[in-house]
Amino acid sequence: MTSLHDLMNHTPGLPCRTHTTPTNDPWFSTDPTERQDAARQCHRCPLLLACMQDALSRREQHGVWGGVDFQARATGCGTDRGYRSHRSRGEKACPACQAAYDEAVEANRRRILAEAHAAGGSVRGYWMHRRLGETACVSCKRACARQSQERRKADRAACERARRVWDAREAAEDANGPQTGVQALAAAS
Repeated sequence: MTSLHDLMNHTPGLPCRTHTTPTNDPWFSTDPTERQDAARQCHRCPLLLACMQDALSRREQHGVWGGVDFQARATGCGTDRGYRSHRSRGEKACPACQAAYDEAVEANRRRILAEAHAAGGSVRGYWMHRRLGETACVSCKRACARQSQERRKADRAACERARRVWDAREAAEDANGPQTGVQALAAAS
């Protein structure tokens, strides 16, 4: 397999080789406008895809490679969006992006908790307290207790209905005798 470096040495007229001076290399400039101009020049290059794939495989974070400004791409780090970008590329999130994601998750949980408190407490609020590693407040505990009580009441009612059906079935058998397959055949003949 031929490396990108070998391809670059054997391909004449590459923009990154012809438009660079020792004092000015727009492909690694600190000025985003210069890097954008360099990226546009890359679009004429016959090695565009090979260059981009090589930079992606090396997880490049600086410069313009294959028409992509990897420095601008990497500056999303340290944000919730950067976290999602890492995950979409199948990468483990960098510590800055992981911290930003964790902060966004906690902020969302705090928002949900505030809504639960505004409603006078809720079961969801109880679980948000738990997810945040906090002891649940009284109003959220009460909401959770109410739901548990209602669930137990519904379960008891369902058991009572099942018991009544069972008792009715047994009473019918006592009155008519058990119905077996043999008796049904004898009655039919």
